[in-house]
Amino acid sequence: MTTTIQSPDLILAQTLQEKLPVDTVTALLAYPDIAADLALVLDQPPLGADYVLREIEVLYDDVTVLHWRDGQIQAQCPDVDIDYTPTLVEWLIDGETAYFSVQGREVINRIKIMPLMDLESLDPLKEEPCKL
Repeated sequence: MTTTIQSPDLILAQTLQEKLPVDTVTALLAYPDIAADLALVLDQPPLGADYVLREIEVLYDDVTVLHWRDGQIQAQCPDVDIDYTPTLVEWLIDGETAYFSVQGREVINRIKIMPLMDLESLDPLKEEPCKL
C-alpha cells in the first residue's frame, strides 16, 4: 500500500485548477491565504437580478477605495492615480466577495447581472475629493 502525503499548497492548487485557468491559479497562488479563502467561495451562485444590495465595498490591493451603504457613501478615496492598476481588486457586496481579480484575471464574478441599486447615490464621487 502506498501512502501519498500532499502539502496543503498542492491540494489548494489542484482545487483551484479544477475551476480556474492555469495562469489565474498561478497569479492567485502568490497570495496563498487569499487563495485559500477564495477557494471556499468559488462555487457560490451569482447574485440574482432581483437582489437588492445594501452595501458595497471596493478594495484595491486590500485597501478600501469605496464604501457605500444604504444609498450613502461611507468612505471614498478616488485620488488613485489614473494609470494605477491594482494587482488585487475585490468587490464585497453585503459583506460577501462578489467579484475578485488578480493581475487583471477574473477569479470570481457573482455579479453576472448587476444587482438593483440607485446609481445616482454615487454621484458625489464625481464632486468630492478623498474622504474617510
